[in-house]
Amino acid sequence: MDFEIVFRADANPGIGMGHVMRCLSIADAFAAIGKKVLFVVVDDNVVGLINDRGFETAVLNSDYKDMESELGMWPNGLQPEIVVVDSYFVTEGYFRSLKEKFAGGKVVYIDDVASFPYPVDVLVNYNAYGLYVDYSGLYAGSGVAQPELVLGPTYTPLRGMFKGIAKRNQSEVVKDVLVSTGGSDELHLTLKLMRAVGANGGSGVTGPVYHFLIGAMNQDRDEIHSLAGEMGNVALHENVKDMRALIEACDIAISAAGSTMYEICACGVPMVTYSIADNQNPGTEAFEKQGLAVNVGDLRIPESIDAGEVISGELVADAAERIVSAAEGLADDYELRCRIGTRMQELIDGRGAERLAEKLLAM
Repeated sequence: MDFEIVFRADANPGIGMGHVMRCLSIADAFAAIGKKVLFVVVDDNVVGLINDRGFETAVLNSDYKDMESELGMWPNGLQPEIVVVDSYFVTEGYFRSLKEKFAGGKVVYIDDVASFPYPVDVLVNYNAYGLYVDYSGLYAGSGVAQPELVLGPTYTPLRGMFKGIAKRNQSEVVKDVLVSTGGSDELHLTLKLMRAVGANGGSGVTGPVYHFLIGAMNQDRDEIHSLAGEMGNVALHENVKDMRALIEACDIAISAAGSTMYEICACGVPMVTYSIADNQNPGTEAFEKQGLAVNVGDLRIPESIDAGEVISGELVADAAERIVSAAEGLADDYELRCRIGTRMQELIDGRGAERLAEKLLAM
């Protein structure tokens, strides 16, 4: 098989869409310079999405939580230049086996959490907090050679539509609010936010219109549509082809920690963010620290947090009300919105995927 670049990533209601979506952006950048790309996935959840973007897939039909058991199921004959892995269920043994299997190529890991010293050739952490992670300390004394590091938001892998966006002029009056709760919304926050908006006068149209982005794996779709039909200040958006246009049409945004935050940054739309998983906390805190967002914080009940899952636990009772209140505060502060919007576009220019592909090929 003549695939030069192989991605190993999954998506499902439990882990969301983020891994696959950011890998697709990097894959687009590789394809733009003539590289042939294959996605290796655990099941057929997102095969259609990947194929629609022009990439071939190989389905393992294995357990995404037990990655070491899948290595014998990979397609035969692969000799890629680069293997990019994006999963929170990796192990040291998995990476060592992968490096042995593809000894002629580079094994790259996209990291968010610095869980252990990964035995890979290249480690990528493009997050806003990536530059602050003590990778030297992580690898010191471990017996694992520190890989080459590619760090910081300069390498954020966004889709091509987010390149070359002009500096945004902020609206003095907030009329439209974008709400993104992630691809799967495991904790049903969309419904809670819609009810909170309704409690603030959702049957009328005098305040802002809340534009809810409904993820591909949201399990509450029917109830969301039913509730939206009773509300005069809610619009639903599904299967959005032009995400840039939707973001730019809004005056502020509410977003879960994830790749959408960086797309919002590229557009310069001031943002409220929050976290509902351990791996999201560093991102939301770094965005707040760098003046990129208003951070509502971790919205889970502490006793219910299970670090073994990417998204777990239960939301505090007033989670939605906290978010809506923070959004209203941001809407009322024009100067703050101007500062946040300017800082966002200073940090993110939409060329991260292109830079990352070029960097990996040059290493």
